[in-house]
Amino acid sequence: MFEYQLKESTRRRSVAIKVTDNGIIVYAPKGLEKKWLHEWLMSKHSWVLAQQQKVQAVPVVQTPWHSQTLLVFGETYACFFGPEYPSKLCHSNRIVHVCVINPDDTQACRAALLSLLRIELESYVMGVLPELAKKMGAQVSQVKFREYKSRWGSCTSKRALAFNTLLIGAKPSYIDYVIIHELAHCHVLAHNPKFWQLVFKHYGEYKDVVKWFKEKGATLFITKEV
Repeated sequence: MFEYQLKESTRRRSVAIKVTDNGIIVYAPKGLEKKWLHEWLMSKHSWVLAQQQKVQAVPVVQTPWHSQTLLVFGETYACFFGPEYPSKLCHSNRIVHVCVINPDDTQACRAALLSLLRIELESYVMGVLPELAKKMGAQVSQVKFREYKSRWGSCTSKRALAFNTLLIGAKPSYIDYVIIHELAHCHVLAHNPKFWQLVFKHYGEYKDVVKWFKEKGATLFITKEV
């Protein structure tokens, strides 16, 4: 039997289980027979275990001002905040320096870090996008970089592209996939067979990357709980 925290209420009419990363909470009507509750929970044992596995599998987002680490191009970099550092990324030593007056001000740390990462991603994308666009015969009207909550890139009907700043944490080849994905939208806006055939033509292993972003893409996020 699993351990749980029981929360009873006179207003409840049914039993419910909530599985979190901090433990299991059981909600029940006040005065419910304990023997019946125990048997009911036993019947849910397999379900609870499955939910615990799902919770444990959820990727943890980054908090670089606490962990002093950050993902850059798929590698773990040391990350430091303070007024003594000029903001820059040193790829040879895998170090990120973020200039902030007060390193305890996490909002300022996050804003300064995102600004630095946007510049770095823009430098990478604009270094490879023109050649990819030429190869794919895609005419791009505009390219922007911003932080998205749930997407890695976008393409409008006017062929304006936008990329998620947090892509900087992914492997360069994965960033290339996102670029190719959005360039394909310059020809086909919908995610239909014609679109995926075009993606496959220019990135044959795209399914593996799509799977990675679905399962582990959240590891690139930087917490907003500051």
